[in-house]
Parts: sequence; structure tokens; C-alpha cells
Amino acid sequence: MQKNSTAITEKKTIACLSDKGNKRKNNEDAAYTAKSQYGTLLIVADGMGGHRKGEIASKLVIDSLALPFASTRHPFSVSSAKKFIHSCLKKANKNIYKMSLNVEFKEMGTTAVVAIKAKNGTFITSIGDSRCYTYSKKDGLVLRTTDQTYVELLFEAGKIAKGDIKTHPQRNLLVNAIGINQDLSSIEESSISNSDYDSLLLCSDGLYNMVSEESVIATLSNIKLSVDEKAKELIKKALAGGGSDNVAVAVLEN
Repeated sequence: MQKNSTAITEKKTIACLSDKGNKRKNNEDAAYTAKSQYGTLLIVADGMGGHRKGEIASKLVIDSLALPFASTRHPFSVSSAKKFIHSCLKKANKNIYKMSLNVEFKEMGTTAVVAIKAKNGTFITSIGDSRCYTYSKKDGLVLRTTDQTYVELLFEAGKIAKGDIKTHPQRNLLVNAIGINQDLSSIEESSISNSDYDSLLLCSDGLYNMVSEESVIATLSNIKLSVDEKAKELIKKALAGGGSDNVAVAVLEN
């Protein structure tokens, strides 16, 4: 007699999505997620330069991390994740900078926020103003990165209030990005325990400038939504909020 067997399907825990928004012709934002037995990778990059230059820069960052990650054959730790991300981003910076010396690609660059979940923690790196948030029932939504922008420097120097950042005329001025200098420096980084969050969210400014923190929490905390549906819902909310920029998200659920 043949026995019936039931296949056990592992719950999907990562998703990513990007959209050109309501007002841009090209999508220069990129998002990527990948999971293996050795770790989980999330990336969001927000390209700049216009005329498809930003699109090329953000893709170069994704490729610089995705391809080596796929060929990694050892478990990631927080320390090895740091070395891996830094090595990959420095190579991407070198390639983008070299390309930007040509007139065709002048002023090309990109922001990047990258996270690797390892067995002993999660390592987060950011350059520019793409962000990483964590969400948990205990602590709510917590911003884990610091924007590398002119207005953030003004705020840290006590020259403007926190509430002035969103409306400041130079709020979009970056002080760091991948590809704008020959060497990559001033990398923001942190590590957190895997038990510190229920969800991890990486996003470009096209999300957080269009969607309130309360609305982000409403999506991430919705147990009825799958991780794919949460990514779609966040993009949908950004478009409904105006969609004046490209938008990209990457979501991980513990």
C-alpha cells in the first residue's frame, strides 16, 4: 500500500520590490534579497546621476554583493559579514568611480544600505540616505542607520531642530555616496542581535519621505500579510502618498 506523504514548505521570510513612482521616467532604485544555508542578504540602493546613470550605479552595487554571496560556502558571522560587505562595496565604489570619470557617466553614484543576517547576529551597513529599520512588538519601529546628508549634519551640530529636516530646502543633499570619491570612507555600520527584531526593513528615501512611521508599523505588524504582501503594501502606500520619487524596499521576517 502506498503511503500518503505531505511536503513541508518552509515559510518565505524575505521579499523585495522597487517602483519608479508616479513622477519619474526611470527607476534608479534597486532592491535585492537572497537566502542560503550560510546567511541572509538584503540590499537597497538608490542611484543618482540621471539619464539612467543612477540605474547603472545601483545595479553595480547589487551585483557586487549578490554574485559573491551566491558563491559563499561558509556560514556568515557578524565579523565575516562586515568584512564581506566592506570588500564588496569598496570594489563597487572603485568601479563606479572609474566609470564616472567618463563624460557619459559624470556624477554617477548611488546610496546603499546592506544587511546580512548571520547565526550570531545581524550586521548593517549604510552609505548615503537609504535606511534600515527594525520592528518588534516590544520596541516598535527603530531606525538603525544615520542619514549621511547635509541636514543631518546640521541637526547633529544643533543648528536645526529634528522637525526641520523634512522641510529644509537642502534636505536631499548627500554628503556621502558610493562612487563619488576614489576611496570609500565614512561607512555607517552597526550590529544587532537577531532577537532584537521581528522584522527588518531596508528602504530608499522614496518610502520614508512618503509614508509615516505609523503606517509602516501598521504594515509590518499585520500578521495576516505574507512578507511578499508587506513589500507590495509598502510600495503601494508610497505611491498613494505622492510617489514623487523612485521607491525600493527589502523586508526580512524572523
